[in-house]
Amino acid sequence: MTMTIHRTAIIADGAQIHESADIGPYAVIGPNVKIGARTKVGAHAIIDGLTTIGEDCHLFAGVSIGLEPQDLGYKGEQTGVLIGDRTVIREYSTIHRATKEGFTEIGNDCFLMNYTHVAHNCRLGNGVILANGVMMAGYVQIGDNVVMSGNIIIHQFVRVGRLAMVSGMSGARVDIPPFSTTSGRRIRVRGVNSIGMKRGKVSLEVRSAIKEAYRIIYRTELNITQALEKIEQEIKLHPEIQEILEFYRSSKRGVIPRNEPEGYGEEGEDA
Repeated sequence: MTMTIHRTAIIADGAQIHESADIGPYAVIGPNVKIGARTKVGAHAIIDGLTTIGEDCHLFAGVSIGLEPQDLGYKGEQTGVLIGDRTVIREYSTIHRATKEGFTEIGNDCFLMNYTHVAHNCRLGNGVILANGVMMAGYVQIGDNVVMSGNIIIHQFVRVGRLAMVSGMSGARVDIPPFSTTSGRRIRVRGVNSIGMKRGKVSLEVRSAIKEAYRIIYRTELNITQALEKIEQEIKLHPEIQEILEFYRSSKRGVIPRNEPEGYGEEGEDA
């Protein structure tokens, strides 16, 4: 394959574009951008910063990648975006470079649908699917194979655990645990992501153990410390169970609570 660059595209000196890449009309590519083999860049796309895009990606019309972050503390530092292989980014999505230092990172085999926003210093694992209009603030971390439906808002520094599924129109300001299904403006755990775990080749024995772990956390009167101790005592410590325990214990923002405190979600509460 030979590289195809539309005659109206603007490619800055220094940009490194693989000979098999395809650059569409009116695309603008900055001097520090690297684009891998067989990657397609659509019309009117803008790519800037210290941005590296892997192989076999497809960036559709109007995407904006690697521009300055929406952070008042950003002072022009040389930061960028890292995108893995086989990732698809649909029309008018925005992915901002990191602030102060480092990279905003998106893994392999991800699918970001129209109008998604990935803010500075976010990290998305492999196989992540974001439906139209998902918006995340800075420093959000999304685990492997997470699925998020449309118009979800994620607060800065929130973590979403591996194989979680989040329903559309939800809002999260606390961490979302792995293997869970969640929904709500004030997000709540609704169950376990059985279908996602099956597709992820999690065995029936482990799926049952995960379901029991979440029953202890969300369907008993134990506080979170007591619940985690009970899980360690009563459930076989599969790697996935250890992953759940570590997720809760390492949380800085807190994980989705079991019960709503008085007044939670009422009009006038801070967002």
